[in-house]
Amino acid sequence: MQQFKIKNNRLGHVIVLLAVILLMSITFWAFFFNDDPVEITGVSLFIMIIIGGIGSVVLFMSVRAIILNPDILVINEKGFEYNPGGISSGFMEWTNVAEIKFIEVITNNKRIAGIERVLAIKFKDPSLYYNQFNPAIRILINLNKEMYDADMFFRLSGFGKQAEEVNEFIMNCWNENNNVSIR
Repeated sequence: MQQFKIKNNRLGHVIVLLAVILLMSITFWAFFFNDDPVEITGVSLFIMIIIGGIGSVVLFMSVRAIILNPDILVINEKGFEYNPGGISSGFMEWTNVAEIKFIEVITNNKRIAGIERVLAIKFKDPSLYYNQFNPAIRILINLNKEMYDADMFFRLSGFGKQAEEVNEFIMNCWNENNNVSIR
């Protein structure tokens, strides 16, 4: 079985890891190791707990992503799994894909501010996709569906130099399973 994978970029997680370690180090230095440490009162204790708590979660997630190096995208003849930002779509079979099209979406991505061209996927049975997410994310997914008439979007810019390869592989797999052309 032919398979296409794109791995996570570890450098981004290393940068986040170093930034969080720096922020937590400065905070703990100011509270405990400074010659004139900050007095621990209600507000300063709250700030220390927030930075320590959020920092610990981000540290854990960054180290986990660096060690495990999850796939962002896995495509084969049976289907695909898209995992941007650590939120997996679950395995979606090509037989559940009703339509694949290119669309222009509004984005606030720092690299591509404004309009971005994405690959939009519409499912025959979207409940297989929606039901795995919590209600807050479902609201956002529904907003995107109303705006663009698609259930899932592949940000081709996130695939870098492999974007054209991803596009061709998706087209071939979907066409083989559905006998329909992409537009």
